[in-house]
Amino acid sequence: MNALQRQLDECGGRLRLTPGEYEGPVQVTRPCEIDGSGATVWAAHGPVFRVASSGVTLKNLRVEVTEPGASNRTAIRAETRGVTLEGVTVNGDVENIPGEPSHWNLPLLIALGEFAAGTENMFSVVLSLAGPVELECTIHGMSISPARLPAGRHTVSLKMEALRDHTVLYGEILVKSRVIRHICVTGQARTGAPVRRGDLAPAPGGQEVNPPVVPMEALPPAAPDASIPYMARGQRTGFPELEQGILKVALEYQGTRVPMELDSYLFLLQKNGKVRGDADFVFFGNPESRDHAVRLGTGGLQPLALASLSEVEPSVERIAVCYSIYGEEPSKNFSQVQEPLLRLFAGQRELCRMKLEHLSIERTLVAVEIYRHKGQWKVNFVASGYRDGLRRLCESYGVEVE
Repeated sequence: MNALQRQLDECGGRLRLTPGEYEGPVQVTRPCEIDGSGATVWAAHGPVFRVASSGVTLKNLRVEVTEPGASNRTAIRAETRGVTLEGVTVNGDVENIPGEPSHWNLPLLIALGEFAAGTENMFSVVLSLAGPVELECTIHGMSISPARLPAGRHTVSLKMEALRDHTVLYGEILVKSRVIRHICVTGQARTGAPVRRGDLAPAPGGQEVNPPVVPMEALPPAAPDASIPYMARGQRTGFPELEQGILKVALEYQGTRVPMELDSYLFLLQKNGKVRGDADFVFFGNPESRDHAVRLGTGGLQPLALASLSEVEPSVERIAVCYSIYGEEPSKNFSQVQEPLLRLFAGQRELCRMKLEHLSIERTLVAVEIYRHKGQWKVNFVASGYRDGLRRLCESYGVEVE
């Protein structure tokens, strides 16, 4: 057992580390708070932290996967709900944290090369973001714009004030979502070097800093209401686009009146209306179906489900897209969700919307069912809610809840 695991097992619910480095991996099996005080916890491969208990807070901590090319790059894996991250920096993936995409494609290094001394220089950098972020530059005299960005591929501007000849530039861009990721920035000011006026920053080997990848989860901006059909509760319809590409079901809302977590739950159902087993229940602890055709999105702070219907196993007759409010407090229900709106997409094209205006004391919602009918996929806009929590919903679909 490593020293950190021993400290954690012996602590009384709160562990404050002395700044420094600690070797993982670490397993957290009971509620606790770990304050890293700026310490680093590392392991050659992931998961570095495996959190198997609710009521766990990790704060002021850096978590790193150190082996280049490690097959498992998971820095933190949450296996239950109620895991809180505060001021946590990662080098690696974060799994099953609500609102935090699992996989990011960020460069480790942005090499600006040589640029003119004694004058202002401007650089452009291409970043592909898996989720919404805030950007911060730690280099004195350098500003970054825009500082807030949604998921997608973006060009970011770096403006560097005038530097003296032979000044070596070294610092970081902080990419802040639910956790913090670091991109190293290097360069040198030199008399006689070209003045940069917004050209793309070079990367090692002459390659673009980041390949032009748009996350699958990215949704286009909302079109005017008049251009998108609205569905009614209980309506059934088909769309030719369902037979190919990626179907996206997004639940959007304008916030909640009280703090609470609202999550997606997907059930892959047989002819009898039941799942075959736990693998056909897609949720934060099992974010992808066994055939990889149905999964939860990770590109935003609100629930998103994705399905490649042409790849769904033939035995699956119906996919129920459901939502539930986490916890057991009756006061936390859909009456506290402001302006809930369901939006359906085929790839980047929005197919339709449905307002969920009738909900009040419900805590669990069956939003839509995607079903096979005479060899084609159709959508049933169910929009039925239940006062009972997630347990009853799961049991109705054949999922045993302990």
